[in-house]
Amino acid sequence: MKQITVFAMIAALAAPLAVQAEGYYVGGNIGRAEQKADVGSASFKESATAYKLVGGFNYNKNFGAEIGYADLREVTVSGNGASVSSKPSAFYVAATGTLPLNEQFSVFGKLGVATAHEKLTATYGRFTDSGTDNRTTPYISVGAAFALNKQVSFVAEYENFGKVAKDGSANIKADMFSAGVRYSF
Repeated sequence: MKQITVFAMIAALAAPLAVQAEGYYVGGNIGRAEQKADVGSASFKESATAYKLVGGFNYNKNFGAEIGYADLREVTVSGNGASVSSKPSAFYVAATGTLPLNEQFSVFGKLGVATAHEKLTATYGRFTDSGTDNRTTPYISVGAAFALNKQVSFVAEYENFGKVAKDGSANIKADMFSAGVRYSF
C-alpha cells in the first residue's frame, strides 16, 4: 500500500507539468537482465533475456520524466537436488537528463524510484516453498541515443533496479543492459 501511495503522489505532482510538456514518447527495450543473489556465504549470478516498456515526455531538450515497466524474467539455479527460481519485475518513475552531443547523438541519465515485485520458489526433492517480496528502491540509469529522424530514436542503456528482494542479510540485486527504440509524437 505504501508503494501505491508514493506513485500516486508522484503522478499527482507530475500531472500539471505533463499537460504543458512537449516531446511525448513511447518505446520498448530488450536486453540482458542479471540477478545477483547473496545468501549468507553463498552467492550466484544468473542472466536472462528481459524487456521493458516506457513512456515519457521531455520538457525541453535537456530535462524530462519517464515511467516504465521492466520484466526481468525468471532465472533458476539448481544443484544437489535443490533449485531456486527468482522472477522479478519493476515499475519505475524517473527524472531524465539528456546531453545532446550533436544533431543525432546524445547521452542521458535517469534517477528515480522503482517498485519491484519478486517471486521466489525453492524446491528440494518433493518439498516446494514460494513467496513474494515487494520493495521500493532507488532507480538509476545511463545510456546513449541515436536519432534516426525527429520521431524515431535508437537507445542503449544500463539500468540498476537495486535490491529487488531482501530478507535479513540475504538479498537479490537486479540490473539490465538493453537496446531499444523510441517513437516521439
